[in-house]
Amino acid sequence: MIFIKERFAREKKLSRILQLLFIFLVLLLCVVFLFPLLRENRGQNADEAFKTFTSELFLSNVSSNTLTLHYTLADPDAAGVTDMPVSLGDCSADAKKRSAAALENALDALSSFPKEELSASNRLTYDILRVQLTNELSLSNYPYYEESLSPLLGTQAQLPILLAEYSFASKEDIETYLALLEQLDSYYESLLAYEQEKAEAGLFMSEDTAEAVIAQCRDFISNPGSHFLLTSFEERLQQADFLSEEEKTAYTETNRARVIGHVLPAYECLADGLEELKEWGTNPYGLCYYPEGADYYKALVECVIGSGRSMTEIRNLIDEQLLSDARLMASIIGRRPELLTHLSRQIEYQSPEDILAALQEDIREDFPAVNSASCTVKYVAPSLEKYLSPAFYLTPPLDQMRDHVIYINQASDYDNLTLFTTLAHEGWPGHLYQTVYENSLKLDPVRSIFYFGGYVEGWATYAERYAYRYTSLDSDSAELLAANSFLLLGLYARSDVGIHYDGWKPEDLADYFYSFGITDETVLNSIYQAIVQNPADYLKYYLGAVEILELKKEAEKAFGEHFVIRDFHEFILSVGPAPFSVIRDYLYGWTGTD
Repeated sequence: MIFIKERFAREKKLSRILQLLFIFLVLLLCVVFLFPLLRENRGQNADEAFKTFTSELFLSNVSSNTLTLHYTLADPDAAGVTDMPVSLGDCSADAKKRSAAALENALDALSSFPKEELSASNRLTYDILRVQLTNELSLSNYPYYEESLSPLLGTQAQLPILLAEYSFASKEDIETYLALLEQLDSYYESLLAYEQEKAEAGLFMSEDTAEAVIAQCRDFISNPGSHFLLTSFEERLQQADFLSEEEKTAYTETNRARVIGHVLPAYECLADGLEELKEWGTNPYGLCYYPEGADYYKALVECVIGSGRSMTEIRNLIDEQLLSDARLMASIIGRRPELLTHLSRQIEYQSPEDILAALQEDIREDFPAVNSASCTVKYVAPSLEKYLSPAFYLTPPLDQMRDHVIYINQASDYDNLTLFTTLAHEGWPGHLYQTVYENSLKLDPVRSIFYFGGYVEGWATYAERYAYRYTSLDSDSAELLAANSFLLLGLYARSDVGIHYDGWKPEDLADYFYSFGITDETVLNSIYQAIVQNPADYLKYYLGAVEILELKKEAEKAFGEHFVIRDFHEFILSVGPAPFSVIRDYLYGWTGTD
């Protein structure tokens, strides 16, 4: 399998920056819900009462911390959110207990509404809330199993990007941002206290993971004089035409003082604290080697992907897709054996901006129309290149869907084809397109408080595979490379289940990859560590995409020769982010099957 070896050498770690916002949300959902009382309001029918309920649920959640609020609403005042204290939130076991109690109250409130009396759109929202609140509540039974400081997806890795992209539309925004910087050291102290509690419970991260996070923190503070949180702040100030030059100078000096006095010490404190704790990490393997690890993993997979399937069914579904792609590759090579030794990945070079513009035009036939949208391409700061994803899309606020940003990590050393397909994943017809389409539906804002990773990343991964047909490659080469890339991701996803649920150790992973011709011990160790550190991360990309492919098979079976791919894409997008167990139920109504 020559293609696997070549592609695998450039291991692709996939992530979405906004996951951090929803990590905060799950931790900090601690308000007291009084929604059952809402149904008693006179003059409200079922739909009106339900909308009041979802509106209050949405507003209470987006107000849980300043970053969540800022990245969700550009104009909180217009939504009725005023005088909110500046806060990064609370990371503690007590916060998780309050979150669990709030989830129970929300479920109780939801059950008081008669679903049959609701409109079609509200019934869909009801079904999504019922399933996802239940999933989140199940996950809350394992308060010390979540890892907030993983090298790829941890707070310490992703918070700097959120700070660097924090927009300044007013002086109040700048003052709020500076107040957040001032809180960073105390917030990281709370993270350390939580890690201490995890250690005492026997659930601390592995020593290898701790060392990776420590190295990341040390890198972050290694060049304070030209730190990107200094330069990015100055760049944003230059665009703030509501400030005088004197004000810009004063704010620049204040920012420098906060970065030097609070942000950098926070990372130094975090590194020092983890250095003291790292020997507490006694489990270098998957989650199932912790006392309730396998049960937590099941709850995590269901919460993130929402398949509604057993782990055995998920494992079988992955294996079936891997076999299907292997057979497809063998079939192509069987009729075109020259591709085995002369398969070209070369496509014409285009700038990221040109690729996005071309894709926006190319997808028109196969995907439903949306309003055009501009997108700014930015590059990850050099100090973070080693730790962040090859690329990611930063979602705009719900009420200001115009400032789209895609980050590219130049350390990933893209060839032209990889850059093209990556921008299909992040842009058109992936995340950017999906977000613009979703915004056009005017969905209930309450649906945005959950992170449906399987749907969101599954769609982008499906879109990435689909986009190979838009390259200049011949159809066989494009299909072969698309299947190969997807198969590689599938190996990661299957290994995720193997490591965290079946108990694979490094030698088991090696045996599995040996059968695909991958034998490099350094590479295999890197794979093992990446999966140990980020449970279910690869699953949300691969399993999410496979669930979409399964839905497509069901639709093709139901419609036969009348199946139209554009209509199927419109169905998936029109349902919007949701657990796949809910989407399947609505597919049966769309296709007219049971």
